[in-house]
Amino acid sequence: MTLVATAPGKLILTGEYAVLDGASALVVAVDRRAVARMRGLAPVGSSPFLLSVAHEIAARRGAGDPAAKAALEISVDSSAFYDGAQKLGLGSSAAVTVAATALALSHADGAGHPDEVFAIASAAHAAAQGARGARGSGADIAAATYGGVIRFSGGKPFPAKQWPRGLRLVSFFTGESADTATLVARVMAARAERPAAVNAALTAIADASTAAIGAVFAGHPSGIIGGLALAAAAIDRLALATGIPLVPDCVIAARSALKAFGGTAKTTGAGGGDVAIAVVPETEDPGAVHRTLVACGCQPLSLSVDDGGVDLRSPAS
Repeated sequence: MTLVATAPGKLILTGEYAVLDGASALVVAVDRRAVARMRGLAPVGSSPFLLSVAHEIAARRGAGDPAAKAALEISVDSSAFYDGAQKLGLGSSAAVTVAATALALSHADGAGHPDEVFAIASAAHAAAQGARGARGSGADIAAATYGGVIRFSGGKPFPAKQWPRGLRLVSFFTGESADTATLVARVMAARAERPAAVNAALTAIADASTAAIGAVFAGHPSGIIGGLALAAAAIDRLALATGIPLVPDCVIAARSALKAFGGTAKTTGAGGGDVAIAVVPETEDPGAVHRTLVACGCQPLSLSVDDGGVDLRSPAS
């Protein structure tokens, strides 16, 4: 039977930028999935990420390995990561890389364990991203591989559990897309120019991330909100230190408005646009929260934490 492989997107909730130095990040998988299929004699190089997967598998297993050959015949549909023509910034390239890796490895006997998928996809994604000057941390690859809620630290994933009860996570689009590689390069350039201020902000991001992760693993909703509020303030500090507009106006407005609900809001990932999140106690009226976000200029999205990681399934399922 011909299979397809699917892999979820991600949101990096805390630890952004500092994770590149080995700090812990909190990342969740979300229920938008890339779908990899065999299409037969696909043109080599149709995607730098697919080509990188093929190169990485060939380097590890030999060019004649069935998985290496299969990797050159894969296409991946990532349309779920867009809203019309607008890219949402949910880690589509990571999901594409993981789905393609899993499908290619399914053609080799005894291959395809999630840990092997993660190792190969991490290397392949880093190589493709490195050509643009930002290899990334691998946190997005971890989310696409393992799903659910993950603490990512020192290049290693530590899958946690489901999103804690008692806390509502609401994702929203800020109205503009952002380019992660460009933002990372700008932050690193600012760090070289103003190391004391930028390093202090990165330390604040790392400390806030540790607090938020501890609350998530302990299942304390109020502690999670507090940790995310600290993380939001730390990103503000990085924006000030670098002079880069990392926090869109709608996120600032939402953060202020959500205080009335006992919640907060912050950017995700590199910030500067894309998807942000709001967190409020589950007892709050979701309709009122939604209207508040819209009034702040936010575009709420229908996103949920996806507890499943990469999978193989029949095309009809």
